[in-house]
Amino acid sequence: ADAWAQSARLAERRGDRMASHQAAAQATQLARQCGGATTPALRGGSPRRLPLTGREREVVELAATGLSNRAVAERLGVSVRTVEGHVYRARAKADAPSRQALVALVRVERE
Repeated sequence: ADAWAQSARLAERRGDRMASHQAAAQATQLARQCGGATTPALRGGSPRRLPLTGREREVVELAATGLSNRAVAERLGVSVRTVEGHVYRARAKADAPSRQALVALVRVERE
């Protein structure tokens, strides 16, 4: 957990948001599995959640369940183009190279 927390901080300093979020999520997950373990690196700042709006997060959460953009649009009562826009902006904010990478980040963050 400590190594992942340090890795998250280094990645953030480098400007690699995706790596930073992945490492921070892993650090949090491992610390929880260790009964809430804490180290200086883990106390140095709580891992940040992905900087998504509520709607972007909702769209990505639905995509993480395996729904297509069309299925997400139908469920939310919006156009497919709107869903694509939310996914696009969420990818840009997370520095995710693909929809699959974004979904993987959200899954790790959720655990």
